[in-house]
Amino acid sequence: MKNITYTFAILLMVLIFSSCSKQENYSGEAVGKTVDFDSIIKKENAEPLAEIYYKHGNFINTKEFPPIVKAPQVLENAADWLLVDIRSADAYEAGHINGAYNVPKDEIIDFLMTKHKAASYEKVVIICYSGQMASYVTGVLRYSGFDNVYVMLFGMAAWNSQFSGILKKGYGKRFTNMIVKSDENAEIKDEAHEAVKSKDIATAEKELPVLDKTIPTVLILERARKLLKQPRQEFLLKAAEFFPEYTSNPDKFYPVFYLSKQRFDEGHIKGAHLYISRKDLSLDHKLSDLPKDKEILVYCKTGHTGGNTTAYLDMLGYKARNLMFGYNSFKYNVTSNTVDNYINDFPVIVGKQRTSNKVVATSSPKKANTKVKIVKRKKKEVSGGCG
Repeated sequence: MKNITYTFAILLMVLIFSSCSKQENYSGEAVGKTVDFDSIIKKENAEPLAEIYYKHGNFINTKEFPPIVKAPQVLENAADWLLVDIRSADAYEAGHINGAYNVPKDEIIDFLMTKHKAASYEKVVIICYSGQMASYVTGVLRYSGFDNVYVMLFGMAAWNSQFSGILKKGYGKRFTNMIVKSDENAEIKDEAHEAVKSKDIATAEKELPVLDKTIPTVLILERARKLLKQPRQEFLLKAAEFFPEYTSNPDKFYPVFYLSKQRFDEGHIKGAHLYISRKDLSLDHKLSDLPKDKEILVYCKTGHTGGNTTAYLDMLGYKARNLMFGYNSFKYNVTSNTVDNYINDFPVIVGKQRTSNKVVATSSPKKANTKVKIVKRKKKEVSGGCG
């Protein structure tokens, strides 16, 4: 098989090359990369995609997972990072971050391959309403080879208080009849084992979903494009959508609590299975224990880890969904301190143009009576972009 050259790293695995942010001499220019597929794919049968991910970085089990940046970091580095807002055109027009491009999620791969090459930037930041959808999109992109893509924590809801309603509505204490502690359910407690013996990779492979006998780059990108065309409900469920359906048809779902055993023991969805984050979804641990005939409902604390994890499982061929806002969506009463800790009042641009500079922010929720000076920014293109 001949070497295949791409304009940037669209690879068969995550983290086979260092991200742009780790290059010592970052120039802001796209760098072509050559991939020798003979060193990755067997001549007769390709390795399962899960094995490729496992051998080349095992990203889901690293400290960098999930790839998140916070709103203050985006404010500080906006001139060097590519900001991609995947909300609707109307939402973007109502208020967006200066310099952010408005790109529908099903067009984002082509955008990062042709219009603004991902490798030209230190970081690519995906922004949505609350970080929930963007977490999934970020995960799909990461597992398609875009290794410098990040989600902005809590999205526009964290950027400016005028968008924080979705975050406040997402938190709540409800469906308490569906929550149990480990000592209330012996069967679940037994399943919450921390020590999992390492599995033989060859044995684990046989239990994975079958995508194709060969896994060329084209197949990975085709799968990623298909996943990014899905409507929200196919990969992200609100608590009010999940719990009624789970109550009436519990066999439809396989709930996965993707955090620590301590948090699991404190309270989890009835029937949930503990998968310790950054450990158990590895090919040599409990990944192959997931059922292929059920929908896997992943939930974490805030929804960001869950969104990235759901994308990982969907790329492998499972049918997974993330619970919006994780256990915060059913475990906690909303208080001002709970939500306001995440919310800022950073400048907002109103209008269809990404640098229209019409009006900006309001007062900080932490200092409600303090006026914040309106800031207008001069037109400035993001480094590495083509305008």
